[in-house]
Amino acid sequence: MYVKVINPKIHGKTEYNNSGSCSAVVNYLGKEDEDKGLDKEFFFSHDKDQVLSIDVIRSIDNNCPSIVKGEARFYSLVVAPRPDEMDHIKNNKARLKEYVRDTMDIYAKNFNGKNGANKNLTGKDLVYYAKLEENRYYKGTDEAVKQRKAKQGDVMPGDNTHVHVIVSRTDKSKIIKLSPLVNSKKLFSRENFKLKSCTHFDQHYLYEGAGKELEKHIVMRDGSLQQREDYFNKEYERKREYENRSIENDLLKIGHLNHAQEQQNPDEKKKKKKDEERRRGLKM
Repeated sequence: MYVKVINPKIHGKTEYNNSGSCSAVVNYLGKEDEDKGLDKEFFFSHDKDQVLSIDVIRSIDNNCPSIVKGEARFYSLVVAPRPDEMDHIKNNKARLKEYVRDTMDIYAKNFNGKNGANKNLTGKDLVYYAKLEENRYYKGTDEAVKQRKAKQGDVMPGDNTHVHVIVSRTDKSKIIKLSPLVNSKKLFSRENFKLKSCTHFDQHYLYEGAGKELEKHIVMRDGSLQQREDYFNKEYERKREYENRSIENDLLKIGHLNHAQEQQNPDEKKKKKKDEERRRGLKM
């Protein structure tokens, strides 16, 4: 799972300029809808499945009355599952949207005050809209374009399902300012947000995907010798417990089969006894 807060100073300076109206982002995200007609993907929010583009623009643009000119008015996020993770949820778009809503709960809960206390927010406190896309497009900086193997704007091959999220700088009350790009892990840790989001997918959908890999990467990179040892001990115990459960499940299956056979045996014995009696009757 790839979860990222887009920095408009680095990524997509034109599309993701977040100091003004979000209309450029909304229009950019509508590029896949041109030839889809009634099959197009609508924006969705925390509690609505079909939201029109004009309503997204109106809602986001009007939610920051206290933000001065030049300051960020909204932020953009990307949530992109790996192909194996999409396979695991059977390429179900509804389940992916459900996961995005859970991710926005994690996003909201990741904000702390200057004193370190959590702001106790949830996704319901946010003003955000998300858009599912199935394609990614080559950029001029991609190697395939530089080598003339593809043209800028061409659709990239493979499963590229992902979701873009536009979230207001302030909460629904239009009072609390929320900045995921702040340079303070105390106020908002982007790495913690990403780790919790990836881990949630693994736990919620019972899958060992990017969450497990990211956790191991962070422990190996930043953890002390003791933390690394604790991690491997925990993994060892987890795998041993999983193997024991698998053995127990196999034994239970065998037990059920034996029980079923025992239930059938009396009937089979009766049938054999009757057959034997019939044969004896014919002989007599």
